[in-house]
Amino acid sequence: MMEHRGVYGLWRQHGLLVAVRKARGPYTGLLDLPGGAPEDSETPEETLRRELAEECGVTLHRHGPWHPFELHVTRDSSGGPIDFRHRGLITPVTVLDEVAAVQDVEDVTGVELVDPITTPLEQMSALTQHALTILEPTTLPVSRCGSASLRPD
Repeated sequence: MMEHRGVYGLWRQHGLLVAVRKARGPYTGLLDLPGGAPEDSETPEETLRRELAEECGVTLHRHGPWHPFELHVTRDSSGGPIDFRHRGLITPVTVLDEVAAVQDVEDVTGVELVDPITTPLEQMSALTQHALTILEPTTLPVSRCGSASLRPD
């Protein structure tokens, strides 16, 4: 069994969900949440801050409550059988910048703004699909370059 632990941020920019396109692993080619595994003795917030800067070119302003998750994924992005356990934390965030094109990020081919209502679920990772069930798209934080604001629930 493959296992991965990570910390992930969830927000909207210009009304669209911020997602990254995965370049490797069980979510190859799928839209995933920005984030990843802690390095050394990083706290969840330190991991999130580093990953958002690396994958999206943004500065974390603040985060909401942590939502622990545990997913058992049985199919990879091409439909092949896998035994993958994905665990970690998801949090709604606000950021101070607009997303930027990524360069030299080993597991991400790009950052994308997507409509979670019209984007087919088959294009989203199991993590992204799960996050949208616990954090409604209409209540996700909306971040604007230079400032951040939380939308009311």
